[in-house]
Amino acid sequence: MEKVFTDENQTCQIDFSAADWATDQLNAMFHAAKLSILNDVDFVAETNEELLLVEYKNANLPGAAHPENFRPLEDKKLNNVARKYYDSRSALQVLGHTKKKKTRYIYILECVNGDSVLRKRVRNLLAARLPFLLQKQVNLAEHWIDSLEVLSVDEWNNQYKNFPLVLKY
Repeated sequence: MEKVFTDENQTCQIDFSAADWATDQLNAMFHAAKLSILNDVDFVAETNEELLLVEYKNANLPGAAHPENFRPLEDKKLNNVARKYYDSRSALQVLGHTKKKKTRYIYILECVNGDSVLRKRVRNLLAARLPFLLQKQVNLAEHWIDSLEVLSVDEWNNQYKNFPLVLKY
């Protein structure tokens, strides 16, 4: 199975060849089942120890119309990014890809004024929408999430050297 994926806008390529399993087909699976209500992350990779759910958003594309209009801190945008986690995680659970794996949600974010301060703010607002508090309060049979990271492309490539992401523009 091919483990080198390109995002939907053909602007980046990510290589998960070093992963035990990887997919970019959650969207196709949801679409084939006529489940347009469900949202999916762009990429999923499974290693021996963890499951990576990766959402990629790049509003700094050359020729993008009004990249300054992308608002990563808006409730609607943050809710959508959170929903992608929940829907994808649920699908992966029933497919058997979550058992005894640490689950990391990684939001790779490039945008106008997208510095580390903005990414930290996005991370904090997004974390409040994810089940971190719930799993502390309720004795869940399975841990839902272990970490959340909001990274630039460079930060991704520095932290996840085994899974290089290359911009194609």
